[in-house]
Amino acid sequence: MKLLNGFAFLVILFLFIGCGSGQKHQENKPVVFGSYHENVMGMVNIYTFDHYNRRLKQGYGFYISPNVVIAPLSLVQGAFRVKISPLGTSQMFDVSGYTAYDLTRDLVTLHSQRKNANYIQSNLGYPGGDTLYTLFRSSSKLMIRKSTILPDSKNDSTSYFSLSAPMEVGKPVFYLNHSLGGIIMEGEENVEGVRVIGKSVIDSILKKQEPYPQPVIDLSRKTDKVYTSYELIDGVRIITQMGNVVLKLFDETPEYRDNFIKLVEDQFYDSLLIHRVLKGFLIQTGAADTRYATSEDVVGWQGPGYTLPMKIVPSKFHRRGAVAASKLPDARNPKNTSDGSQFYIVSGRIFTQQELDEIENQKSFRFSAQQRQIYTSIGGAPHLDNDYTVFGEVVSGMDVVDRISHVETYQTDRPLNDIRIIRVEIIKK
Repeated sequence: MKLLNGFAFLVILFLFIGCGSGQKHQENKPVVFGSYHENVMGMVNIYTFDHYNRRLKQGYGFYISPNVVIAPLSLVQGAFRVKISPLGTSQMFDVSGYTAYDLTRDLVTLHSQRKNANYIQSNLGYPGGDTLYTLFRSSSKLMIRKSTILPDSKNDSTSYFSLSAPMEVGKPVFYLNHSLGGIIMEGEENVEGVRVIGKSVIDSILKKQEPYPQPVIDLSRKTDKVYTSYELIDGVRIITQMGNVVLKLFDETPEYRDNFIKLVEDQFYDSLLIHRVLKGFLIQTGAADTRYATSEDVVGWQGPGYTLPMKIVPSKFHRRGAVAASKLPDARNPKNTSDGSQFYIVSGRIFTQQELDEIENQKSFRFSAQQRQIYTSIGGAPHLDNDYTVFGEVVSGMDVVDRISHVETYQTDRPLNDIRIIRVEIIKK
């Protein structure tokens, strides 16, 4: 009986050792998550559009949860509308808004109206190794591009690292076991290959998401840049091919004042055209679509991607030299807001008292004594009062404004010969 018990003990011991060896072998076996085909189903093309549904940019992103797509913030910033399309398809789905953003890392999470069960999970294990891959489609074929992590990458491979070969910005990169490595971002200056933001950073932005998506257009004004205080600014100088014009910005319209300073310091106006001229009346500029426009292009429709609420200050009216914000046509502007960047300068003319009376009857308001005195002596554009926000005035260079306002134009009021703003600069006190 004791012999049998001893034999049974040895059998059990060998079985235990065998099971232990098998478990150890199982632990050393690489764990594989998903496949190439499953991963590509989580990737999307991203298209951005302006107010008029004209396409602005195209790039990449990927689903990181059933309804959330992660992408470079710079791809969608400034857009009015965003759509996504699964790779290899022509179907487009609307983005209802953003749920989180990170200016420093240039990331944004977008809430898609299309639910995707084949999203790319960020909580899978990190396998180690120095090789990653990304995916793309050539016609109907699924292609794989591999790259190695540069050995001199300074940061931990779960946060930031660099790859040795170029890859498309916004696409995910995967380890060879198909787990997520990160998202491809722009290459850094003097750094070989491209920069990758790792999955730990992606996880951190996912934790910051708001429960309800916010309008994508709101991203246009997000910035961590520190701009010069208006208290330190004496004026703004517009340097054009026909001469310089110096503006004063009004403190009575602080949102317009600060927005203009921001655009100037962002060099938004540099190289834009004065795209609209009404003879002896006004000149207009600030449209982003004029920077690279040809003579055949229809221009003047693109601003910075956002609008500003109207602000009528009775003491600031359309006298000669007034600077005011342009607006989209009423049919496309139900909220009656001003364009975020386009503005015009009034050249104007002198009006008679009788003409002012007629304008009052047409518009059902009354000009002040000051307005009548200026419009009948200095001139301006009184029929625009109460309809547009006046936020500044010309303090020098009206001769340049007058010369520009008399150039030959097309039927679209665009100058026959391009007049370009070379740059706009801040004049400090």
